[in-house]
Amino acid sequence: MLFGESGALLRPLSRRLAAFAWCLAGVGLACGLAVAVGSGVRLSPSMQAVQATGLAGTGASALFLVLAIWTQPGRARRPATEQGETDGQARSFLLAAVVMLVAVAGFAAAGWVSPTGPSPQSTAFSQIFLLGAVDCGLTFLLLNKVRTPEER
Repeated sequence: MLFGESGALLRPLSRRLAAFAWCLAGVGLACGLAVAVGSGVRLSPSMQAVQATGLAGTGASALFLVLAIWTQPGRARRPATEQGETDGQARSFLLAAVVMLVAVAGFAAAGWVSPTGPSPQSTAFSQIFLLGAVDCGLTFLLLNKVRTPEER
């Protein structure tokens, strides 16, 4: 299951939208890695198309996760045994989002201090980590919605 034990607490529509969003994130990740690994000093038109596809996948992934959050109602009460598992999973997504944002800042700073400016590789890695940060942050919001107010 994509979200572990928390997946059962999500509405089926929210779960499907989130799973589709993470599949789109995989497309964005694959495209970003292709650009980062396969590009040289300049991007060819085909690599620019791959990068544009990755950016489109990133945007679509964020959109579908926002839709999943929007369609998921909040929870009022749940058995105490489920509360701890959901809390730990939600926090791990938040931690991953913060770590990936730090990586984005690192690649962006490396591109700025480079005498030739940001390379296609540093831009692609920034795109990859930004994709991960956005998706992990939005997944945190989705899982946070199934937590009760006492757990937050």
